[in-house]
Amino acid sequence: MKTKILHIVTLSEIGGAQKVVYHLAAESDRNIFDIAVACAPGGELVGWLSKIDVRVIKIPGLKRNISLFHDLFAFWQLYLLLRKGSYDIVHCHSSKAGILGRLAARLAKVPKIYFTVHGWSINEYQSLPVRYFYTLIEKMAGAISTKIICVSQDCLSNGLKLKIASQKKFVLIYNGLPEPEKRNNLIRKELNIGKEDLVFGMVARLAPPKDTMLFLKLAERMINNRGSFAGKTRDITRGMGKIYFVLIGEGPLRAACQAFIKDKGLAGHVFLLGTRENAAELVHDFDVFTLFSRWEGLPLTIIEAMLAGRPVVASAVGGVGELVAHGETGYLIEQGNLAEAVEALGKLAENKELRLSMGEAGRRRALECFSLETMAGKYRELYLS
Repeated sequence: MKTKILHIVTLSEIGGAQKVVYHLAAESDRNIFDIAVACAPGGELVGWLSKIDVRVIKIPGLKRNISLFHDLFAFWQLYLLLRKGSYDIVHCHSSKAGILGRLAARLAKVPKIYFTVHGWSINEYQSLPVRYFYTLIEKMAGAISTKIICVSQDCLSNGLKLKIASQKKFVLIYNGLPEPEKRNNLIRKELNIGKEDLVFGMVARLAPPKDTMLFLKLAERMINNRGSFAGKTRDITRGMGKIYFVLIGEGPLRAACQAFIKDKGLAGHVFLLGTRENAAELVHDFDVFTLFSRWEGLPLTIIEAMLAGRPVVASAVGGVGELVAHGETGYLIEQGNLAEAVEALGKLAENKELRLSMGEAGRRRALECFSLETMAGKYRELYLS
């Protein structure tokens, strides 16, 4: 008898949680596990799963934002699905699905209820009443969870600090990814960027949590040669080729990003490429990968950049410090600190050997610590325990 597992994730658009769901489904042994995925319709995840013959159950009520009507509708749909499906395990991903899915699974009397925390819904940017409310909801869901899987030690520590559940319920499993296909010069050909020119890139949703505006401010500072580097104001790109900044992703801040590029005269040097399903391949065209998030779990985009052999400059938030070894595979900066970002990128811009050595060190680290095989193996052990 196969073990029936239902993964539940809120949205089906490209994102870290969706990639993890896809890889867990793709790597699962079909002789042992019967896998299905429930999610909102219309996104890339649905197409990915159809290509590997994984059944997808579309839940129209699942939405990103809180809505009493849609949330109750989604909860009822999930409950009916779970009651009829006779699943052995329900594995929830993302905050909304994590709450609704676990409650529905408990009501439907599913034997094992797992939740992977890709990043807590609670953060310091929220008001105290909102933080208290979200903490209370997470505690309620934590009480009915069989196990809570954290993707970083930072995530696990915060869960314990918030007293979401008892320590014995928490499990640490780092995210892992396969090596991306290496196809250089895709971006450079598309944008007519020379081989000797420098490309600083970022892959992120254009939304406040990713602080995409800091990336654009960094671009403006460096392109106009007004950066403070090594304690002095100087031309940090003198003697090099041209520099370009490429942002891959889509989101509500796109109009604001476009306005900034236009107002600062950055057109032709800063590019918004929108969502790209092959973003992991495109990262090979970056000389340096950046991510300036305000908060994080364990971002897959950084793992993709490390596997591509690219040095990383990122905010020291969440589990990022567990990925990037400061001074060895890249640089960690204080979140929101533009001067530190300019300093770090300036060092890498001036020194090609440093870029290559840090990139190779990051690749070795990713293969050793954040491989798909390791992640899938640990989840398999959890499912069979």
